[in-house]
Amino acid sequence: MADEECTCPKVEERVEWIYTYGDMVTLLLTFFILLFAMSSSEKAVFNAMSMSFKSGPPGSPYQFSGMPTFMAGIPQAMNKNNLELEATEVTIDDRGITVSFSDSVMFDRGSAQVSPGGMEVIEKFSRIVHSFPNGLVIEGHTDDLPTNSEVYPSNWELSAARAGAVARALEEFGVKRSRMEVAGYADTRPKVANETASLRRLNRRIDILVKPEGY
Repeated sequence: MADEECTCPKVEERVEWIYTYGDMVTLLLTFFILLFAMSSSEKAVFNAMSMSFKSGPPGSPYQFSGMPTFMAGIPQAMNKNNLELEATEVTIDDRGITVSFSDSVMFDRGSAQVSPGGMEVIEKFSRIVHSFPNGLVIEGHTDDLPTNSEVYPSNWELSAARAGAVARALEEFGVKRSRMEVAGYADTRPKVANETASLRRLNRRIDILVKPEGY
């Protein structure tokens, strides 16, 4: 009997699917490696962004939270209460938010007694600071001209007395005294050089610093 032709598939034909399978596995491996590399890169970027906010104090207005903080709303609140006309400047830095008032807004010249107009300004400002628990530092500043007063023999006494008077007025309007600090800097921290009368006027001021929470 003649030998019958073998109909069994050749070995090469039986294993051809392995090549396709190997290609698919390689592609999947490449895909997952790419995904892992992308996720690692995003994590590094996120960590770098997070570290950039750590230089500020806790509760700093610069600290990323995704939502506006109480402190970020202070300028808007001042505008709503018509205090932007009374304040000479509002600045934001690592210490917090500082609202500056000219001494002429708060006091008569050479006096540490808050004027009636100054009391109105302080009452409006107290409404704003009532809305959050942050600490306050009331700072008194003068120009470099010597005082001519027996009550305040130097600018140290005058600046400290004015800061204390503002703190006392804030307390009268309901701000807790435990939240407040008082500092008198005399002429040691001028905004501008004391060269002319108009420049000296800028240095005579009351600064109210709203500290970041926990700072």
